[in-house]
Amino acid sequence: MPDFLTKVVGMFDQEPDLKKMGFLSTFFRTTPDSFTDAEYAEYDILRSGAEISPVVRNLNTGAVTLVGEEFSTKGISFPVYALEMPAQIQTLMQRQPGETAYVTAKINWLGRLSKVLVRGFARMTNMIRRSIELQAAQILQTGTVTLTDEDGKAAYELNFKPKATHFPVVAKSWSDATADPLKDLGELALILQTDGLVDITTVIMGRSAWNNFIKNAWVQAHLNKEVMALGALNPQLKDKGAKYLGYIDFDAYRFEFWMYNATYEPFGSQEPVPYLDPDKVLLLPDTESLDFQRFFGGIPSVLPDETFDQIFGAKITIGNEYDFRPRVYADTHRETWIGEIKSRPLLVPKSIDRWGCLMTVAAQSGGGATGGGQ
Repeated sequence: MPDFLTKVVGMFDQEPDLKKMGFLSTFFRTTPDSFTDAEYAEYDILRSGAEISPVVRNLNTGAVTLVGEEFSTKGISFPVYALEMPAQIQTLMQRQPGETAYVTAKINWLGRLSKVLVRGFARMTNMIRRSIELQAAQILQTGTVTLTDEDGKAAYELNFKPKATHFPVVAKSWSDATADPLKDLGELALILQTDGLVDITTVIMGRSAWNNFIKNAWVQAHLNKEVMALGALNPQLKDKGAKYLGYIDFDAYRFEFWMYNATYEPFGSQEPVPYLDPDKVLLLPDTESLDFQRFFGGIPSVLPDETFDQIFGAKITIGNEYDFRPRVYADTHRETWIGEIKSRPLLVPKSIDRWGCLMTVAAQSGGGATGGGQ
């Protein structure tokens, strides 16, 4: 295998490294159990409260018998992402990106083809990574997932059924000068603390919500923009596409504020759509207190072409956070090589009671904004 083909692999490892994206999906961690060949992901949901122990009248009365804990088991099929890009032999005659206009040395056709496939794989893996971020955004804002096919129609739907009280709508829009946004945050934080038994520390705001929030005089006076605390609190959230804005000590909480304004383009469209609704606010505890996990399901396939098996292998992982299955095969009739990427990622919020989403625009009479999952 020529040395430059090894460099091709290195180029692929660097191309999909979108360091400035994936903020919301960062909360969903991978573990050794995340990568599986199964068709379904199964997990147990166990809800527990803050019940205290009673006393007995004396040592002779015996112990108080507790009722066994109840839990439910969920089985969810993995969604399927499958993309392919052709590399026609004719295109190899054309100058490739990064090459000089005049090539005097003998061209290595396999190396040029490998580079074409690398660019295709980079584009396809980036598309799937954005789709994973969209999964995270939908779950955190609604408790549901709706994935669409190439025609924009719903092809995969999933409802994790979090409590509706975790997705409230403010009584008075934050754009109203008389609104009390910190009170709204404190009320939802208390609900989450009671149900999830955690302290809420992370507040992620859409652009409009933040702009209205910062207009509040009390907020302006008490917002601490000191970022030194960031490294000790949630260092893994840095450089993922969100902006750290500071913190406020309010009531029994220290709220760390972030603004997330990243966008994606639906398939077949060039119109940007924000991952996080500009008027919504997400409330979460520290990442250490969340059991949010990402899984990757099984993808059966025939063996790839031996020529490219040495270059791409049967699996591509990026930072131990993603699982992609590449395949290269030939369409000899059309003199075309096909580069294919498949992946079956699924994000699961096991800590079902430990996050919430606040809509900062009040519902209109007869309709308007509504809450999240049931």
